Amino acid sequence: MALKEVYDYFHSYDKQTYQVVACMGNEPSEKDVKDFESQYKIKLPAEFREFTMSPLGGLYMEVREEIWSRAKQYDIGPFWSFCRGIIVYGIADEIPDFLDIRKKTKELHDDGFTDYIPFLSIVGNGDEIFCFDKDNNIVLLDYYTTGEAVPVEGTFSDCLMKQIEELEERKNMKIRGEDKSN
Repeated sequence: MALKEVYDYFHSYDKQTYQVVACMGNEPSEKDVKDFESQYKIKLPAEFREFTMSPLGGLYMEVREEIWSRAKQYDIGPFWSFCRGIIVYGIADEIPDFLDIRKKTKELHDDGFTDYIPFLSIVGNGDEIFCFDKDNNIVLLDYYTTGEAVPVEGTFSDCLMKQIEELEERKNMKIRGEDKSN
């Protein structure tokens, strides 16, 4: 099972470093997922369907404020130094708007990107979003500037674990002060 690595990670992640919020106890039902799929005439990848119906669905993961303070207006630094978290959109009832795949999909479709279903974004990077295309392939959509969708190899869990690893790297760079100018 490919999601095993994701589930294993969250069973033992560093709670002192990361704040993690998910639907835990408010998971969507099979009907909720099917209603979403019917609305957009799609079938989500099985692995994503399983994840979104798990306690981790609707995931928000962020480096804690005391380790990586939020950027203030007019702060400057390398682009990576603003990317301090991960969002995996979910379908749970009463999910906050910023985590709701239904709201994010409507936003993308209203902006003309009707071939894509958004599923993951990086906190601090408002330009790009990971999406499933019509064939359930993963693409990185630059919907803000170019409108280009670049193919991403691998499965949903591969993509999520890669983003977690990159967040770990950015967190370590931040702790080392690599975002400060010399």
